[in-house]
Amino acid sequence: MRPRTRGLVWLVWRQHRAALRAGLALVVAVAAYIVWQRTQMVGYMRTHGIEGCSDWQTYCHGNRSDPMTGALMHLSAAYRTPLLNTGRLLIALPALIGVFIGAPLFARELEAGTHQVVWTQSVSRTRWLVAKLALPLAAVLAGTTVLAVLYTWWWRAARAQFSDIAWGTAVPFDATGPAAVALAPLSFFLGAAAGLLLRRTLPAMVATLGVTVGVQYGLGALRPHLMTPRTIVSDATGEFARTPSELFHTSWRGFTEGFLTRSGEKVPSDRCASAVGDDGWNRCLARLGATKRQYEELHPAGHYWPMQWIQAGICLAAAAALAALCVWWIRRRPAVKEPV
Repeated sequence: MRPRTRGLVWLVWRQHRAALRAGLALVVAVAAYIVWQRTQMVGYMRTHGIEGCSDWQTYCHGNRSDPMTGALMHLSAAYRTPLLNTGRLLIALPALIGVFIGAPLFARELEAGTHQVVWTQSVSRTRWLVAKLALPLAAVLAGTTVLAVLYTWWWRAARAQFSDIAWGTAVPFDATGPAAVALAPLSFFLGAAAGLLLRRTLPAMVATLGVTVGVQYGLGALRPHLMTPRTIVSDATGEFARTPSELFHTSWRGFTEGFLTRSGEKVPSDRCASAVGDDGWNRCLARLGATKRQYEELHPAGHYWPMQWIQAGICLAAAAALAALCVWWIRRRPAVKEPV
């Protein structure tokens, strides 16, 4: 039994060694780039004493000629774009995994008919399926975990200086933490399932790309609803004087905002979006019974990790369902008679 197991694993390695080596080279290159960029960025912040300066307009009180303000502006110009572009690359990585690793995994063999050679040997279809999935999946999980950990490490060092980048947006949310890791096996199993069902490599790759992109957009739309947002309320003059300024700088904002009626009912601002001019706006609010008290719904920084794990759980549950679909399909598929 053990020699056959090693032989099957060796066969899978031989079939996919080029893709695995290319993936390893990509992971090493991106990891080295992240480490280099973060080291340079942190060194610059320490040299210019701006590690604790999270918002130059609020805390530094400088102007363009002030050395600290100039250092912050240079920091943004030099490191903001590399940080965002690296995050976008990591967001695209799950789609690449599904298209170039998951989709051809079974589709290529089913299309060429070479799977029959394996099935006529002393290897069951289920064992063949598990062996074909296990090695690439382990490599995918290892590589994406390394990159997600390193990018999270980079982002946490930069988030204070780039507080205008909301943590709940695609970058950095989908490129950091367990959410980034869980997207990879989901896309991988999407590709594997597409290859089994379609049995053609190119259609499976196209279908995997489309579904993976749709899943990522869907997760982005679902994300604000993973947890109940916190509501902050102004005083009677419309000022949020009692709300800590840090909450505004560290929260994910941009959801529902508006005014309160005397009874405390919320009147979203978009209810008067069609009003023309200030007079029309004021008449609309008065008609709805709004007062000067404002409210805003936001996700505080404390929601980041719970939402990360919730999204990761959704992705892993979907990946497990797709893996079960692959096993069910391979067992029910008519094939040559298997050995007893």
